[in-house]
Amino acid sequence: MQQVTSAYYQQTGCDVKNYIYNHLSDELNVKHLSEQFGISFFHFQRIMKDYLNEPLGKFINRVRLETALKIIRYTDLPLSEIALQIGYSDCSAFSKAFSKKFGFSPQRFKSNNLIALNTHVDFKINNSGKLVNDIKPKIVIFADKPIVYTKFKGEYTGKEYNNTWDNFWEVVIRNNILSWKPDVFSAYYDNPFETDPTDCKAECCVATHKKASNSEQIETKTLAGGKYAMFRYKGPHKMLLKINEYILKKWVISSNLKLRNSPLIEKYINNYRFIDPPSLLTEIYIPIE
Repeated sequence: MQQVTSAYYQQTGCDVKNYIYNHLSDELNVKHLSEQFGISFFHFQRIMKDYLNEPLGKFINRVRLETALKIIRYTDLPLSEIALQIGYSDCSAFSKAFSKKFGFSPQRFKSNNLIALNTHVDFKINNSGKLVNDIKPKIVIFADKPIVYTKFKGEYTGKEYNNTWDNFWEVVIRNNILSWKPDVFSAYYDNPFETDPTDCKAECCVATHKKASNSEQIETKTLAGGKYAMFRYKGPHKMLLKINEYILKKWVISSNLKLRNSPLIEKYINNYRFIDPPSLLTEIYIPIE
């Protein structure tokens, strides 16, 4: 009996999932879908959560936005039509949801082919608060970037580094250096697992084409790009050092790839000042030959 029930749940979950993929422009919610499949609301909700390992509403929203990402990249359809195709009658609501999910607007993604098409999350915090991984890094070319930056020497985590970032932000904002949706990242020049943490060098960086004058607080230069393995992490920044340790000590060795003599990059997709820590997105770029 248990095997029959399990098979029924699996088949129902598969059928509902296929229905969602084929009806993204329709009204999709738990009530509508439970009626469509003739299953009670609460029973249907339980079946789908067990099958998807996430709430049904969250799954629908994710599929819609990830589908939009691919349509934008591979077609010339206007954003208003794409919004309708994935179930958004309001283009501004679509833009807001897209920006929150990926860290950049659909218009910016449409106009910039250098933004990597990577929705996969390699590291995340599960519902039990544990760091889990499903590692499928994307090999990308990180373009040369004109940046403003400030130097830091010391431990990559902790109050002193956070204060350096806060002070850097104040200077950047005060001098009107920020462009719209700027790339914000840290460049790490030393391996903290091989170098004395107090001797580790880093830079707090903002990519911008705006003119800025060197001072005691900020400098300008072009950060050289190159080939990188890119990992995506969703969760609080306090776990980043642990993730970098895993990548450098385990993934690099098992991958048989060679590291280049270039900084490791942590690119912050959304702003920690406005986003809850569990929803923060970070891209980690490991320099490879």
